[in-house]
Amino acid sequence: MKRWNIISSYDDKKDIVQQILLGRGISDIDNFLTTPLFSYFIDKLPHELKESFNKARNIILDGIKDKKHIIIYGDYDADGICSTAVLYKTLKEELKTDNISYFIPNRSKHGYGLSMEAINYLENENSLYDSIIITVDTGITAVNEINYLKNKGSTVVIVDHHQKPDELPNSDCIVWNDSTVATTLCWILSKYLGSSDKSLISLSALATVTDVQPLVDFNRAIVKAGLAVLNTNPPPGIKELMILAGKGTSEITAYDLGWVIGPRLNAPGRLESADTALILLLENNTDRIKEAAYTLNKLNMERQDITADMFKTSVEYEENNLPVIIVSASENYHEGIIGLISAKITQKYYRPSIVISLSNELGKGSARSIKGIDIISLLRKFEYLFENLGGHPMAAGFSIKKENIPILEKEINLYLGNNIDENILIPELNIDIEMPIDKIDNDLIIKVERMKPYGIGNEEPLFMSKYLGISEKNIIGKENQHVVYKFYKEGKYYKGIYFDGVLPSQEYNFGDKVDVVYTLKRNQYQGKVSIDLIIKDLRKCLT
Repeated sequence: MKRWNIISSYDDKKDIVQQILLGRGISDIDNFLTTPLFSYFIDKLPHELKESFNKARNIILDGIKDKKHIIIYGDYDADGICSTAVLYKTLKEELKTDNISYFIPNRSKHGYGLSMEAINYLENENSLYDSIIITVDTGITAVNEINYLKNKGSTVVIVDHHQKPDELPNSDCIVWNDSTVATTLCWILSKYLGSSDKSLISLSALATVTDVQPLVDFNRAIVKAGLAVLNTNPPPGIKELMILAGKGTSEITAYDLGWVIGPRLNAPGRLESADTALILLLENNTDRIKEAAYTLNKLNMERQDITADMFKTSVEYEENNLPVIIVSASENYHEGIIGLISAKITQKYYRPSIVISLSNELGKGSARSIKGIDIISLLRKFEYLFENLGGHPMAAGFSIKKENIPILEKEINLYLGNNIDENILIPELNIDIEMPIDKIDNDLIIKVERMKPYGIGNEEPLFMSKYLGISEKNIIGKENQHVVYKFYKEGKYYKGIYFDGVLPSQEYNFGDKVDVVYTLKRNQYQGKVSIDLIIKDLRKCLT
């Protein structure tokens, strides 16, 4: 049962957007809706961050002048791939740097982050002496690895946004900020280096959404600007990927970044090498772009099948017998998919979860969390159990000895059981406005859409309407998982769609009166506009 938190009631004397934003605690509404992107470069970037950008720029430009080998070391997720692409395109195509290469680790061969396995590979391919290694979306926790690189004569620049450990690496420069993604830091660095490529911000927008950053302030401005590029002159690889996904002619939205493009960029890094995703973003040859896009689309379908099979065999709990944090370990878990399984478990049970892929005596784990539980800070309380650990408040990754997994499960549940408010474990719907259903029309939707792009921190507005009668109920979908309702009130009818709503809809039938929580979707067909209620929850009227 979800807890409904109704923030305000509809007031036809107030602007609907103003009412929603004030209810969310946002008072500077004009600034929220029209955040000026480049004002951040003038007065809003922290002074320390500006200094680190200047230092990184000087190291890189001096290295280019001295013809040093520059290696961009990325990560195999969308943020790491986009970060690598932004810097590589800036240095290779705009600054005409010849002595440059990139490296994306292979998840199964090199492990997570800046690892010694990957460094050994690089050392076999290149001399690390007098080279410049720029780690992007990784490196902030790699104390021993960066000491090794420094001893080999490398200059190391870290560009990262993951949570800082107590001990920072002894690199030559750290460009760090945890309120945005690594790709945005790389994009700003590209500006410091003199880039004029207007397409790069689209990769920053993509990474911001796929890495689940709050879409407020600077991040919101980045995504708005990036979507403008994607809908006018998208990079050829992104355009081809959208065509293969069946969305070649429709508007690209923040939803597409997170659920269409992002998963396809992430797929190869989960199953094999992430290089194909990077090729898609860097390549200019049409045939190679098409080949890379086809491969990514195919790998994503494989990833979907593996995820579905793994989730079916994952843990099952009764709702009245849930641990505070769910820990599941298996030799049958594919290490590239465990993050997705963890996310699904967390979504299903509304509990933080840890999923671990076992191989020999070592496990590789991925964790996802819920609002109110900072998962990386929590795991760091048990750092002595891990071989390595990194992440964000909502997601983390690690490796752990097999023998330590039962200890982790016991100790972390004991700690949480004694240190959190149980109300955190009850999912909550923050409903922006209790809305008379007859106030829903096209003009209202047009006003509300000023709040786009939606995402974490700027969720799509939620409305609630009372006393709707059910006149029809139909189950649809390939797996009979969705429900379409026809509601009526005072002689008018309204269509509602409850995606994956079969189970929570079992008790509601023809003639029942219900209160409904929903978002709004506008449909246009042959010049006619209709409005659907996208149902998030419903319950029988109490009175």
